[in-house]
Amino acid sequence: MPSPRRTLIVGDGLAGALVAWELYFRGLPFEQWSDGSPAASDVAAGMFNPVSFRRILAQWNAKVQQEEAQKRFRQIERELGVELWHRVPIIRVFPDEAYAALWKERSAGGHEVSEFLESLEPADLHKSIVAPFGAGRVRDAGWLDVPTFTQASRERWRSQGDWRCQGWSLADGCPEGFDSVLDCRGVGAVDDLAHFGLELRRNHGEVLRIQPAEDWGDETVNNVCWALPLPDGTYRVGSTYRWDVAEPTCLAETPAHLLERVSQARAEWNSPEVLNHEAGLRPSCFDRRPILGQVSQDHPYYYACTGWGTRGVSIGPTMARWVVEALQGEIPAVPDEVHPKRFRTFTEN
Repeated sequence: MPSPRRTLIVGDGLAGALVAWELYFRGLPFEQWSDGSPAASDVAAGMFNPVSFRRILAQWNAKVQQEEAQKRFRQIERELGVELWHRVPIIRVFPDEAYAALWKERSAGGHEVSEFLESLEPADLHKSIVAPFGAGRVRDAGWLDVPTFTQASRERWRSQGDWRCQGWSLADGCPEGFDSVLDCRGVGAVDDLAHFGLELRRNHGEVLRIQPAEDWGDETVNNVCWALPLPDGTYRVGSTYRWDVAEPTCLAETPAHLLERVSQARAEWNSPEVLNHEAGLRPSCFDRRPILGQVSQDHPYYYACTGWGTRGVSIGPTMARWVVEALQGEIPAVPDEVHPKRFRTFTEN
């Protein structure tokens, strides 16, 4: 009987950590390398939400993927002995009357997004919230403590001798002792993926941690920007989205911009204390779907698992499962909607 394939995972952010756990739960050997570069996971808010608020639609495979995510992260919580998955409803403040009418229509039933939506009365809202056009609630939402997850996972693999501080690039090929390389480097994979005509975009984002003077309640409030309550009584506020910033730089103008947006949804406003300001680069693709699976027949050992964008927590466990199933030959290839061939510029080289 042939021995299991030994996999090298490069990158130890959210994607790398989930792939490592997928291999671990299957009893498959792996080693994880990281060069210590800043990762989007280090500053990620880790929010999960089945609804796209822009057009009030269900996210891609939202129900199935989020259920799989919760099951997997609960399993990892038990393994690590830490709390990671936090259920926190989102209050969506309506921007105008047309949006309010569409939300109420869809929350009444008969649409794929209906099961996730609630329409609220003014009396249902926390006293701190201002919503002149009304508001709705998404109960099946919350956040994952991504930094704790990645750090605790890293220490787990380090303690077992399965983690190394070392870089890797496509030019290094498949290192001796491994059968495959699974690339989870996020934006660190930009240049290597470009070799195959695959564009991985850098989406710059910033978040704050603040301490308001008033009580803001225990639900996340979203009025384009969002304020997410944390267990210690502080709030995370975010996020920005920029394509013209190529480094994880904290911009001087961002705190004032985010706080001004958040203030529009609050009845009283005393400038909160800004406790922390962080920035990261999200890896994303033109269609907001990841790049998964074997990239080239000429480099048969090389598999990609990146481009998760802003929905990494919700889709991550499913993506990790798909790529490992393809790696192990359990499925011929990953599904078409995440396969590299969907890029018109794709070439296997």
